[in-house]
Amino acid sequence: MKKITLQMIAETVGVSKALVSKALSNDPAVKNETKELIWQTATEMGYRFDNLRKSISYSKTGNIAVLMPQAYLDDIEYWGKIIRGIDRELATNELSMMLSGVDISQDPEESLPRSIHEGKVDGALLLGHIPEAFMEALEAKDVPFVLVDANVHNGKYDHILANNFLGAYDATSYLLHAGHRHIAFVGDSETALSFRERERGFEEAMKNFKTQTVEDVESYWVRGVGVSGRGNYVDTAFPDILRETITAKKVTGFFCANDRLAIETLRLLNDWHLKCPEDYSIVGFDDISLSEFVTPMLTTVRVPKESMGSRAVQCLQKRIQNHQLVTEQVLLTTELVERDSVGTTSDF
Repeated sequence: MKKITLQMIAETVGVSKALVSKALSNDPAVKNETKELIWQTATEMGYRFDNLRKSISYSKTGNIAVLMPQAYLDDIEYWGKIIRGIDRELATNELSMMLSGVDISQDPEESLPRSIHEGKVDGALLLGHIPEAFMEALEAKDVPFVLVDANVHNGKYDHILANNFLGAYDATSYLLHAGHRHIAFVGDSETALSFRERERGFEEAMKNFKTQTVEDVESYWVRGVGVSGRGNYVDTAFPDILRETITAKKVTGFFCANDRLAIETLRLLNDWHLKCPEDYSIVGFDDISLSEFVTPMLTTVRVPKESMGSRAVQCLQKRIQNHQLVTEQVLLTTELVERDSVGTTSDF
């Protein structure tokens, strides 16, 4: 069999012999797409070089930045589980995480960590309410990145999310099938992309059910609570809005945009000596740990948080390998978790 030489590979690919040598040595100066082409050609030609080849991630530094608003560092209930999934997937690929909280009120050049400015990472994962200006700054620095449950609706970026629309549709349908006909969506949908999708699922479920029955089915909205880059918030007007919805609108079912809003709603109902699920039913979203420790235990929609983190790392690796890949918008399946906070209207 004729011996395969570097020159033969170079002529086949149409590059210099020196470039082939650098690529087969996994030199980080060679573009990943060029390196991949040379590796693939060399393999097809029968050139043996596996001992020179490193990890499939083509890592230059072995580090991945994880960027999130500073306020999220205190939220281990939700973001902590996503980070756990990220960490486990990185460890599987012998990569390290460099976690940084960023001040989203500052200019990206001031708030981005030194690891980004000094080129000490191969890519970045952006969690939650990171402004688009930060993404533009990373693009300018040629740092590949993937969004995770972000508040940006832009198809030019890879984005990993839960299927918030279908999760909300299932949750609302569950309340309807339990006999509830006057149901309210609780949350400020304009504060998060995930909330907007959950509101859309709520509206679609209510509309579809209404077209299939002659019963009086009505949708309502309770505003004054939401989420931002500074965490969850409750407006001082929220209790009054909630009470008015109960007394004037005769609402018996509440679909809340996340579990923390559901727990706040439940707290207020308890303060007013109203019982759940005897008087009112509540469904949350996210399945945070606290949802199992309130009374009654909260029926909610489980978000595959660790899987979102793991999938984001996998997506980022592909982006690092080839910057020209078509972007992905990945929706992971949610699951309705039935607990104790929903009663049928026959129980009322």
